[in-house]
Amino acid sequence: MSNRLNSNKNFVTEALHSDALFASLHLDKVYNSKLYDEELLALDPNTMYSTTDCSDKFFHIANSTLRYYVRMLEGYLEIYVEGRKKRLPYLSVFKIHMVLLAIERGESISDIQVKLALKSIPQQNSGRAKGNKYNDEILDQLFSEFERRQNVIMKTHALQNTISQIEVDLLKGTTSKADRERQIEIIDEKIKNHRLYRKMDRQAGNILRKSFELNKKTGLFSLFSKKAAYDPEQIETEILVDEKLIKADNLEVELTMQIDILKQEISEIQTEVIALEKRLEVETTRLTNERKLLLQTIED
Repeated sequence: MSNRLNSNKNFVTEALHSDALFASLHLDKVYNSKLYDEELLALDPNTMYSTTDCSDKFFHIANSTLRYYVRMLEGYLEIYVEGRKKRLPYLSVFKIHMVLLAIERGESISDIQVKLALKSIPQQNSGRAKGNKYNDEILDQLFSEFERRQNVIMKTHALQNTISQIEVDLLKGTTSKADRERQIEIIDEKIKNHRLYRKMDRQAGNILRKSFELNKKTGLFSLFSKKAAYDPEQIETEILVDEKLIKADNLEVELTMQIDILKQEISEIQTEVIALEKRLEVETTRLTNERKLLLQTIED
């Protein structure tokens, strides 16, 4: 064990040597090994810890549950209030650890309160004592019911947040897909225009070449020869260019590659969208069930 672990162990042992709860756990063969938790012994003894630190990081219980224990153990735990937040010194954090161990082995919060002399033992023949016991039981029952409802509400909120995020992701996906489809249309139009310009350039070149040939045949030296004969359909055939025979140049190849990349991205986005839609359906069903459960807890 490190120096801090040894130092903290000695500190809590010395500070709690007369603590009834500490003594009972220390003497318990099963829980003695759990008492000196290394994660807690590794904490800084000079730091103040929030209830959220305790519930989420150290003990992994609902924050409402921990705050209930803190409230029920007032007078045993040292608590500092900063505005609306409660801070606990290291020793109080360790005491909460002991309380949770005692609850784990079957003790109720009322049993622990009695052990710590936070309240007296109820007398069987005392009507007032019976009343206190009855009230404690009612309070425990009400708290359990409250905690159950809170858990359902928290699940409902968490599911709603999840669904909202899925819907946002779906919107991004469909928008991204539509954007890429539009890019493909634009690039397709560029390719068509580019091929058309190339076709027109070739035809213009053919016209110039054919005109040169005809002028050459009907020039000055042809005055003494027979009038040159030519076939208009043949000339048209020689001038016009079949676009299918135009091979793709570097620009067209580059644009086609861009389209292929966009199509691949669309395919990937579509896969993600389908998965999100399925997940949305599942989470929506879960939310519906949780809302039904919440209504049942309210009606109960």
